[in-house]
Amino acid sequence: MVYHSKFSDLNVPKDLSLYDLIFEPKRIEMHRDKLLFVDVEDPRNCLTFSQAHELILKAGFAFQTKLGLNKGDVIAICSPNHIHYPVVMFGALCVGGISAAIEYTSSPERIISDMNTVRPKIIIAHPESLNNVLEAVKNYNNNEVTVLVFRKQDINDARAVDTFLFNGNELAKPYSYAPEDIAKSPAYLYFTSGTTGAKKAVMISQYMMVRTLMLTDSLKIPMPSILAYTEFHHASSLATALIQSFFLGYTVYVMPHYTFEGLCTAIESHKVGMMITQPYVLSALARDQVAAKHNLSSLKSVVCCGAASSQDVISDAKERLGLAVFNVYAMTEIIGMFTVTPTVSNAGGVGYLSGGFSAKLIDEEGNEVPTGQTGELLIKGPTLMPGYYRNPEATAKAFDSDGFFRTGDLFRINEDGCFHYVGRGKDLIKYKLHHIYPVEIEAILMSHPKVSDCAVIGVYQPELVTEVPRAYVSLVDTQKHNDAIVNEIIEYANSHLPDEKRLRGGLIVIDAFPRNSTGFSAFETP
Repeated sequence: MVYHSKFSDLNVPKDLSLYDLIFEPKRIEMHRDKLLFVDVEDPRNCLTFSQAHELILKAGFAFQTKLGLNKGDVIAICSPNHIHYPVVMFGALCVGGISAAIEYTSSPERIISDMNTVRPKIIIAHPESLNNVLEAVKNYNNNEVTVLVFRKQDINDARAVDTFLFNGNELAKPYSYAPEDIAKSPAYLYFTSGTTGAKKAVMISQYMMVRTLMLTDSLKIPMPSILAYTEFHHASSLATALIQSFFLGYTVYVMPHYTFEGLCTAIESHKVGMMITQPYVLSALARDQVAAKHNLSSLKSVVCCGAASSQDVISDAKERLGLAVFNVYAMTEIIGMFTVTPTVSNAGGVGYLSGGFSAKLIDEEGNEVPTGQTGELLIKGPTLMPGYYRNPEATAKAFDSDGFFRTGDLFRINEDGCFHYVGRGKDLIKYKLHHIYPVEIEAILMSHPKVSDCAVIGVYQPELVTEVPRAYVSLVDTQKHNDAIVNEIIEYANSHLPDEKRLRGGLIVIDAFPRNSTGFSAFETP
């Protein structure tokens, strides 16, 4: 069956651009002197609302007059987190441009691949990524690309953002967007993580962002200062760190380089109240000895994105740190599909369909599954992407004949209408005739007090002619790795699992657990 939201839909004007919403006169006056962005590594580098707004208009004017940026042209940004990142994004938007976010640690070959997808007219680098960007541009076969760099002086054939974009006095006149452009044209291009197929650039429209901001505003949730450590090339940073701060006027502490020690220090030093995080970081906050050395009492709530957090980790975070945890299921392709509360998260759910959304769950043959059974989530709603940029074939494959987007992720829904994340479809382990979802085993492992992080995969055993579950874990105390602890954890897990889900593939302890920054495991099977 098709499930529909029990919440009323939000009335959002179709002709309201993102720039006009955020920089309406009353908001400019209300937020004028509010501190929006602070560099954690050098707090002297900071921007108020009015300072950022002026730089946005200066950047827009320079994009137009110095670089010939026209409607629909793309600027790419290849940089670690930087306080001018949102400024150049809005600078492009206010004159009709599109911003594409590229992972700053990418090799020249990877940058070229991303450039071939988005075809930028301008690429903005950082001193850390500049050499790879220049190498990529030199070997790029399409149109000529101008390279800028986040710094005060020019360097190596790259013009400095501070002097080239921000040094003039002329301000751009904001572009007037047609309703069709607001709804269907991309304002931002964010790449999918590539964990479920070929890398693609998702088109994020202004309407998607406008609706998200208006929904947040309607909830009247107080927003404290936040810490932004997830790289800005991930879509989870776009709304909360790069856009919503302008809209609601809260401070974003920008962390250019992530370490867990640095994160804890930043929370303590800046009295951070909220952050977007991943389950492995939440687990470390609740259990790691490093976190215990810091005063984290200012942190009141976290929004967990990426992979799902286990109930045990959420419970530990609540009991030890007093945190309200919002366990959010999110994809680059669709924003805000579920409405979730800490109570729902504590019970293991990801929430109820938000207003205007509908969904269905299907099995491997495409048949809809009944309530309570597991199936792939297909979803439709007002903040669904228009498609993949310059890739109509991938766009067509992403939707079924009724216009529902295929998430590739497995869910079940209870009688109350609450959705529960089960796992990624491609991670399903097939042991004999049994279908095993890794998240079920991972939840048991995470309930063991000595386990800090884990991932379960299927490994093929020729002698059994089938896949079996294998666990990788990291320990809370990395100094106490021995066979006795391994056996203890295996026995603990197996005693809590039915026979078919036991760890027949063994358990391997690793010191540094490899995850990508969206929270999914990112290691190769030995």
